[in-house]
Amino acid sequence: MPLPSEQQRKGLCELMHNAFVELRYLEGEQAHDLAYAFHNLPLEMYGWGQWSSEEFIGRLRCYQSKHHEHLGFNYVDAAQKLLNPAT
Repeated sequence: MPLPSEQQRKGLCELMHNAFVELRYLEGEQAHDLAYAFHNLPLEMYGWGQWSSEEFIGRLRCYQSKHHEHLGFNYVDAAQKLLNPAT
């Protein structure tokens, strides 16, 4: 799978920014799960390790399904629009 374009990387950085802001207000397992969903992104989007938009979105989907009652931002929709604009 090709690495994200420069425009997509900028959008991914905005998603990380949203996650860091949200993490300031979360506690315990939800904070852990949101951090887990994003922790590899800075390296993967520049080619360290294995980049897969499906795996990244899957981690976001797992986070959201587990904490659906207390979501602050819809990361799955945002990531899908950014990485798969045709869908």
